[in-house]
Amino acid sequence: MQSVSSSNHMKNFRQWVSIIVGMMALTGSLKAQWPMRHAPDSMLLNPRFDIEVLLPSFDSLYEIAKANNPTVKQEAASMRSAQWTVNYTRWIWAQNVSVFYNYNVGSLPIFAYTDFQLQRLIQVKEGWRGGVMVQLSIFDVLGQRGRINEQREKVIFQKYKRDAEALELRRKLGQFWADVVGYNRLYKGRNEDLLTQTIACSIAEKEFREGAIHISEYSRQKNVMADAEAAFQESFRFYYSSLLQFEAIMGVPLESIMIKPKPKK
Repeated sequence: MQSVSSSNHMKNFRQWVSIIVGMMALTGSLKAQWPMRHAPDSMLLNPRFDIEVLLPSFDSLYEIAKANNPTVKQEAASMRSAQWTVNYTRWIWAQNVSVFYNYNVGSLPIFAYTDFQLQRLIQVKEGWRGGVMVQLSIFDVLGQRGRINEQREKVIFQKYKRDAEALELRRKLGQFWADVVGYNRLYKGRNEDLLTQTIACSIAEKEFREGAIHISEYSRQKNVMADAEAAFQESFRFYYSSLLQFEAIMGVPLESIMIKPKPKK
């Protein structure tokens, strides 16, 4: 009986050693091939990292997206254009004011002086002459304030449009960010399930070759492994798709704003 018990203990010990060695080997191999399978230089696809750690805070992401969003920039440009129109309208009355300065030859009775030696009035017939001419209609005078107020209202309108686009961008960004975070967690969970089942399937294959388990148990483990692989690939598809959509609405490559995690000591 002691020899049988000792043999069982030794068998269990070998199984535990095989499990530990298998876990270490498979964990290392899976970590090494992810994310190399899809993007050699991207930690965003590595299931070991949380997306919240790799990217800035949501407020920072929103500021980056707002600075690069074409629609928001278009509305901001329209607002600046309307402001310039206000400045132009404020001084449009000056187009009816003209200043002239020239040299003329001719008799101008209004310009004359008295020569006391000759005892007569001498008219200026030639010389430099200048003046200012103002020609304003009643419509221009009375309608100036109305035109300025109209342009100011257009500036306010464009400002509201710019703010509305910024709010809409924040709403969409929040939706896409929630999808990215959710699919990232699902992706990490499916990766852990796949890793665990890969180890279990490897042990089951070893035990089947040694005759310790029936083929039906080994087949069951293989089927569970196939389901885990399919679930993992599906979660990766959802996560990768959400990353692409989030990058599109950000307007910049996510790699350019990614925060590389500090290596553990």
